[in-house]
Amino acid sequence: MPQKKKRKLSRRFLSVIITAGIALLIAVALIIVNVFIPVKYLSSYCVSKNVNAAGQVRVNFLDVGNSDCTLVELPDGKVLLIDGGDGTYSHNLKILKEINRRGIDKIDYLVCSSVQNDACGGISEILKYKTVDKIFAPYCPLTSITDGYKSFCEELKKQNAEVTYSEYGVGVFNDEAGYSFCFLSPDAHLFDGGEYQAVLNDPNSQNIKNASAVIWLECGGMKFLFLGSSGQTVQQKLIDYYFMTGLDIGGRTIDITECNVVKMSDHGSTEGAFAPFLDLIKPNTAIISVGENGKGCPTLAALANAQNCVGSSLYRTDELGTVTVEIKDGIYSIYKEKE
Repeated sequence: MPQKKKRKLSRRFLSVIITAGIALLIAVALIIVNVFIPVKYLSSYCVSKNVNAAGQVRVNFLDVGNSDCTLVELPDGKVLLIDGGDGTYSHNLKILKEINRRGIDKIDYLVCSSVQNDACGGISEILKYKTVDKIFAPYCPLTSITDGYKSFCEELKKQNAEVTYSEYGVGVFNDEAGYSFCFLSPDAHLFDGGEYQAVLNDPNSQNIKNASAVIWLECGGMKFLFLGSSGQTVQQKLIDYYFMTGLDIGGRTIDITECNVVKMSDHGSTEGAFAPFLDLIKPNTAIISVGENGKGCPTLAALANAQNCVGSSLYRTDELGTVTVEIKDGIYSIYKEKE
């Protein structure tokens, strides 16, 4: 009897050892994997690849709810990322999944268009897991102005990353490769009457929105305008610049009336959909990045103003998922994640 009991205890002990050993192996495997791939984003690396063809251009307006993220695959194989969503786990996962699906390990140009959480909230996570070459960001010494901007600034400090301010006249012009992008607003950070100074003097919601970057992108023979969260004041300023002095940047004149695709301002808010500005630029296509939690966006006024210009060529990420503009031989086609 005692021998049987002893044998029974030995079997239990052996079972415990085996279980502990398996658990230890799993833990070690996860630690090893985490050195190369973050475990919490592991599923974003388990994707079928859709790598861009050489010389082709894709502009991907990601479906990240009521926030912003645009992934641009340039004709020379370089990558421009504008914003990184609001920092929620599901949106971080979606962005990393899309980046990995495109076979992208390095982001050549990263633009943080605003200190608002819906633009910069997830950028710190992207900086942790992807190599980033050149960073453009707002001028804002108030590093705790939002949680997203605070985390972004902290990650920049950890990585000792250099930043170029997103302001009028700054840009990248690669004529040899056939693309360029530049900032049409805000005004220079040292300009007393500019948008950045308005935020420092009074960091209210509208001043923060007006200090977001307005970006002009030319690639593949097409021209895109990203309005950020700019309101009517900024858009009227651009109208005035256009008619009074012209938008001269980098020794070239930006003709905003040649816009093919516009990314509507502020998720399709009434303040961002300024009819006189849309009437001036007369885009062929409009994109609204908005989620089901859009806080009333897109508004009926924004939809009406956009449709007056583009008709049925209005695309919403809350209805269609990620919207991709693919350019080939000077012609663009639009693909939707959902039909």
